Amino acid sequence: MKKYVLIGGSIATEGAIEGILSVTKNADITVICGEKRPLYSRPLISYALEKKTTDDKIYFHGEDYYEKKGVKTVYAEASAIDPVKQVVLAEGIAYPYDELLVATGSKPFVPPIKGLDGVTKKHTFYTMDDMLALRADLEQGGKVLIVGAGLIGMKCAEGVKEYVDEVVIADMAPRPLPAATTPEAGAIVEERLSSIVDFRLSAALDHFDGNKAVFGSGEEVEFDVLVLALGVRPQVALLKEIGAEVNRGIVVNEKMQTSLPHIYAAGDVVESYEAVGENKRLLQLFPSAYLGGKTAGRNMAGEESVFLTDIPMNATVLFGVRITSAGLFVGEKTEVTLGEDYRALYTEGGRINGFILIGDSARAGILTDFIRKKRPIGDMDKKELLAGRDLSIYPAEERKAALGGKYEI
Repeated sequence: MKKYVLIGGSIATEGAIEGILSVTKNADITVICGEKRPLYSRPLISYALEKKTTDDKIYFHGEDYYEKKGVKTVYAEASAIDPVKQVVLAEGIAYPYDELLVATGSKPFVPPIKGLDGVTKKHTFYTMDDMLALRADLEQGGKVLIVGAGLIGMKCAEGVKEYVDEVVIADMAPRPLPAATTPEAGAIVEERLSSIVDFRLSAALDHFDGNKAVFGSGEEVEFDVLVLALGVRPQVALLKEIGAEVNRGIVVNEKMQTSLPHIYAAGDVVESYEAVGENKRLLQLFPSAYLGGKTAGRNMAGEESVFLTDIPMNATVLFGVRITSAGLFVGEKTEVTLGEDYRALYTEGGRINGFILIGDSARAGILTDFIRKKRPIGDMDKKELLAGRDLSIYPAEERKAALGGKYEI
């Protein structure tokens, strides 16, 4: 019987398990996971911190998912891969494989900031253990400084607001969610949330002096708890050390194969094919990780499967404000404001490159379908495409498939 070894306990790992088992039942699967807990949904940690869900609900298939699937687990850090002997080493033990998946994901980026060692309560916010440690340090009535206004930092702010009186978010970027918004959309998000959190944008952090942040402008911000949310970096070392092709992330083909035989990779650690810009890049998206893992699993088990196209996507709700975006914000811009809703569409060469929706996101699936499939919009009115219900650009059968019966066709 083939031996399948999966490194990492992420959503890509789940996809691989499901992919393998869809081809071969009763497979010999071993998961080696340095994060010493069962498979859980990382995006839910902010909801647990915010008390919108309980800790046990983070295990979205239950804490016994691996057991139910007949998967063996090793809660240890994989230290090396020997591609000749086809073994993975973890805490001095060799685990043989016939097919291997590397789904090591990312880890928080913590730059060497002067004075950081002197901060008494400091955290990152990426894993369940991060969330539990942060929650233990939060005291009612305190003040939290979050450095980083990206999605991780913003979701953390939503969670910690349940505990403290004041939340400050600082970033060198000129707007919140800089990777998922444009200047116009970012300004709307900032304005909507400025009564809830205190933004310090276009602010370069210089150093810490105890529990005080000092910025390049000379401004000082005191705090009780610090959260560093400055992005993540893919954990590529295991494959880089054995000569796999690695750029910013691990390079894989459409079958999720690396440049080394019998070794696959999926999730945040890989570079995916981005459909709009038509290049390989880190996308680090939850659905992509699952689909990439499932594709890898099927191929590991001997079935031909490909995962070809992907696009940058973000969908979140922050303090009641829904923000949805996809694709690239390049080309001709068309904007529509409907009450408190803001919508922007970016088109080029008769196709949609990207969009941003603040508020109602009902059309997000339709617009994403146009981007992903490079579907031409013809002479369709762009404002109508953003705001209306006229989808005659679709042939009738495709309209039905795309809308799922939500609108009359």
